[in-house]
Amino acid sequence: MEKTVIRNNPLFVEYEPLVEALGLRIVEIAQSIHGQTVVLEIFIARINGESNSADCVKIYNLVYPKVEEEIGPLRDLHLEVSTPGLQRTIKDPYEFTLFIGRSVRIYDNERKCSISGVIEKFEEDKLTLSSCTIGDSQEKMDRLAIEIQQIQKAKLEYRWEDVKNGN
Repeated sequence: MEKTVIRNNPLFVEYEPLVEALGLRIVEIAQSIHGQTVVLEIFIARINGESNSADCVKIYNLVYPKVEEEIGPLRDLHLEVSTPGLQRTIKDPYEFTLFIGRSVRIYDNERKCSISGVIEKFEEDKLTLSSCTIGDSQEKMDRLAIEIQQIQKAKLEYRWEDVKNGN
């Protein structure tokens, strides 16, 4: 898994405290410049819950004036605030901390198979999953700890069973 570190991104450092004050977290943030237009994309998640369009509007209204002031009157601003989606590909290990309690599907380089489970915790470069299903064999495990360097890729997994159980 790529080990980008969003927490070192200057945009993250600047805007995360504002977003966190509203009970939300930044999952991903990126800025690009196209001619005279500054494009800022922010993906947000609710702490202990599901983010929605109302959350996106709150962050948009909070961030837009600040960014507009920073870029000045000679540039246009295109700000996009979104939720991460039901089946987001996890790009930064930090995201595991944001999605605790959610189902995830990872590819384990050491076992050479996919593993599905619920994110229980992430600390010190180790991901702990519960209610795991290992590969095509459908082997079940109550709990499994995986070193981050073993993970080739990871993606949130949306399952109807989770909705029925309130997750």
